[in-house]
Amino acid sequence: MERGGWAETPSLHARMAFARHRTTSTRPAQPPVPVRLAACAGVAAALMSPWPARPAAQGGPASPDRAAAAAWLASLPPEPAFVCGTPELVARQTWSGVSRLPHVRMADAEEESPYGQPLWFDPQPRLIRADSTEGLAFNDLLIVGDLEGVEFERWSSAAGEAVTETWTRTGTRTFAGNLVSAFNPTWNETELWDAIGRRRRGFDSPFAYFGTLRIPKLVETDDETVDDDETVDDDETVDDDFEEVAIRLPIAPINLPASRVEKIDDRMQYASHVVNMVVPGFGNERADGDDYAFELQEVTEAFYEVFPDVYDSIAIVTAEQHPSPKFSAYHWNARNPIKGLGRDEFDYTDFFGSGGALRSVEFYRDAQFTAVWTSNHEIGHQWADYWDWTEITGGIERKGWSPSGHTPLLFPGEVLLGAVLRPIRRVTLADGGEEAEGASYAIERTPAPSVYHPTILYRMGLIGPEEVPEMVVFDDQGQFGEEFATAPDIGTALEGETRVVHLNDVIAQHGMRSGPVDDAWRRVTIVVSRDELISAGEMNYWNFFAARHEARSGATTFGGMPAFYEATGGRATLDTTLERFSGPAIVDDPPLQVSNVPIDPGEFRGVRLDEEIHGSMAVGDTITFAGTVTSSDAADVVEVCVHQVHTGGPVDEEGNDTRVVTTCDEPAGNRFSMSLTFDRATRYGLQVDLEVQTDDASEPDIARSSFMTGITVR
Repeated sequence: MERGGWAETPSLHARMAFARHRTTSTRPAQPPVPVRLAACAGVAAALMSPWPARPAAQGGPASPDRAAAAAWLASLPPEPAFVCGTPELVARQTWSGVSRLPHVRMADAEEESPYGQPLWFDPQPRLIRADSTEGLAFNDLLIVGDLEGVEFERWSSAAGEAVTETWTRTGTRTFAGNLVSAFNPTWNETELWDAIGRRRRGFDSPFAYFGTLRIPKLVETDDETVDDDETVDDDETVDDDFEEVAIRLPIAPINLPASRVEKIDDRMQYASHVVNMVVPGFGNERADGDDYAFELQEVTEAFYEVFPDVYDSIAIVTAEQHPSPKFSAYHWNARNPIKGLGRDEFDYTDFFGSGGALRSVEFYRDAQFTAVWTSNHEIGHQWADYWDWTEITGGIERKGWSPSGHTPLLFPGEVLLGAVLRPIRRVTLADGGEEAEGASYAIERTPAPSVYHPTILYRMGLIGPEEVPEMVVFDDQGQFGEEFATAPDIGTALEGETRVVHLNDVIAQHGMRSGPVDDAWRRVTIVVSRDELISAGEMNYWNFFAARHEARSGATTFGGMPAFYEATGGRATLDTTLERFSGPAIVDDPPLQVSNVPIDPGEFRGVRLDEEIHGSMAVGDTITFAGTVTSSDAADVVEVCVHQVHTGGPVDEEGNDTRVVTTCDEPAGNRFSMSLTFDRATRYGLQVDLEVQTDDASEPDIARSSFMTGITVR
């Protein structure tokens, strides 16, 4: 239970004033570190270089320009990858000898000090929309420890580099015997969109990376434990050492369909694909330093009091934000009835209140649940990857992200749960060679759609053992980085010796796969809120994206990630609809349009289009991109530019296959009009920039920027 009391929370008006006293500094843009996890569909780009040159002809498209494409790619702000906290999670009954409710934690985790553990905060607004004129506030961001200040690195498009803010503590409380520091930072509308304006948005990316929280760690010395930057007994200063936590914000498309909501009581409501449940104190257990200690069983037990036990998995997401440096999501297997997966058969569904139907619980701590790739990754952990690849190969040393639970570097096929490669990359034969002894291999972009590897389809029971190809596994699993999953440049050569693995080698180690065929999967989504039921707009957001995961087509992302059905090659379905013991089941009429959803005319900030942009087109289609400049700087806008962006084009000498075609128009009054042709079968994004000429500037500035994705051209 919560104990202690808050210092008085400042009003929003006072906090906006406080925000003006945040200290900020910029630091030179650094090359991005290797991305930290196995599952990100995004582009990890270099930080800044000059913006691509515009075409000279007003309203005329530029021919594809490699230099312009490279410059455009380099101008994108960097962001961290998705962090999966699986592989092996267990329930435990005690902590330091004190009896307590069982909770989930990493099986091999060491006991940690609670110092520096971020707990939760409530972003206001919880959902950001392109037409919003609000700023942003983090209500009571809580961190365990006596912290007078913390740093936050926020990308600034105006500065072209990361801005380091120093947040000052606004209050303290005692929580579970530990001092907890509270922070209440705010940003105005300009600062918010300066940070997220150039990040991809849309139905295939309905959230945006906002920045990284940097929490100083405790440092062990010979004499005592001290905070970073504190001078120790020998007069030496401890070097800076921080725990870094990525913060992402939900971005709600303007044209989300409305959901019909049935309220059960003040603690539960539901729509066609999602349940919202109030769980007071959810996340409190983490105050002891155990990052995985969420009260998931309390959520599931309450669910089974109202809804039938018919679901294979339960996905739990949160209305508030629960930051963690260790994971964005994780998968906890509750029951395994399948032999040959590299783990025993087991059943502890009663822990969650299930009578035996439940197979797993997934937990997502932020809006990344809404991405089809993240969902596919976590569902995939029901079957993968628990094979002992070291034994199977006769001795490779596994490297990369959480290698005991993710697939090693191998050929052929992309790997959606890779320890070494992110799914936008896979291994291919170099120079069109043939597979044979002494063959050479290189990295290529995974052709869309990225699908589950045959080894996962076999483990699901969807293909026979004869359909699993012979695999080449690389001895040097750390050649792209020993700790993280990466996306090496296209064309990068693989090095070192290889080992051939046949499925018979796996069977010799783990036995033949046997058990149920998982060709139809049922999942329910529960949104947990700590204090009250969520708003109608939030129900629309979570309900739509829970339903989108079951799309049969038309949900493939800009990065090439499809929904579950296509990821299995059409072999398995995902059903996310909700049913009740008693009371009405909600049927959407008309059905939710989850495939090829159009882009709303108001999604590009600073302009309003005359009509929506279709989410699906044919090669050669041309649209008229016309509308009105609505920006407050409208009188000073000298050009409206549209960048048509897609991947999968010819690869340049630096391993870049991103193609950018830029078209601009000088508005007449506040009106603009351009013709855009889509000439390649792939997925497109559109970035719109407004260029503003001020009296004292020699060159125009980009005042507004929006990068919308989700257009599929066939």
